[in-house]
Amino acid sequence: MKNVGIAGSGSMGSGIGQVAAQNGYDVVLYDVSEEQLTKARRSIEATLRTRVEKGKLEQREMDGTLAAIRFTADISALADRDVIIEAVLENMEIKQAIFKQLESIVGADCLLGTNTSSLSLAEIAGGMKDPSRLVGIHFFNPVPAMKLVEIVRTTVVREEAVQQAKAFAQSLGKVTIMAPDLPGFVVNYLQYPFRLNAMRMLEKGIATAVDIDTAAKLGLGHPMGPLELQDLVGLDVTYNATASIFEKTKDPNMEPPEILRRMVEEGKLGRKTGEGFYCYSDKK
Repeated sequence: MKNVGIAGSGSMGSGIGQVAAQNGYDVVLYDVSEEQLTKARRSIEATLRTRVEKGKLEQREMDGTLAAIRFTADISALADRDVIIEAVLENMEIKQAIFKQLESIVGADCLLGTNTSSLSLAEIAGGMKDPSRLVGIHFFNPVPAMKLVEIVRTTVVREEAVQQAKAFAQSLGKVTIMAPDLPGFVVNYLQYPFRLNAMRMLEKGIATAVDIDTAAKLGLGHPMGPLELQDLVGLDVTYNATASIFEKTKDPNMEPPEILRRMVEEGKLGRKTGEGFYCYSDKK
């Protein structure tokens, strides 16, 4: 596999595209929005430039990475890819529509993966002509920094596709674990209750956001506090994911708290909107 396609150029899609390009792949990054593609290009350039300034990356490596990524709003540009990873919104209808389109333009040997963090792979693949070719390749945010990838398998997926997905992730320097096609997979079923509980603590006035995050970092050894992390990931992403998991499992630990629902309705989604559990500006 030499040619990689990414469907969706948000933070996850652009991160996967960057890492693939840095590891020698020819990358096509597709999105329906030209505006989003421009943001993705700028985001990747800024990330790489920061690494160059810190002496962690050479300028020639940055230039080579950017040259290996083609940004396009034409889905037919993905037709010659060896592996395509879908990283669009966590919306079942959108994902199903993407894979129907992809199946109609790619070759039979193209590996099709989804980066979904919470939706059922079996349901995503339900509209495909050949659901056995879809595998979960779940990266974590921020993709360049996070080492883990969950390889998610359905009951019908081809073993060949699973092994190809595993090999691809490992070629990017990632560590893989296997996960079943169950709500939350492995990592999110572990960490969502922790984040939601931090929100409930804030909602009840048990502690401030700063104290909760400080406790997690200095008392539990976490690199980021749960509310800081939540602002980075996006409150809407977590709300949609946990609401979906709760609907399927009825696990009370997965029920989104009122504070999360209200903040999403108010458009306070974290860093991307300038306000979440913390306020952000250009200077801070």
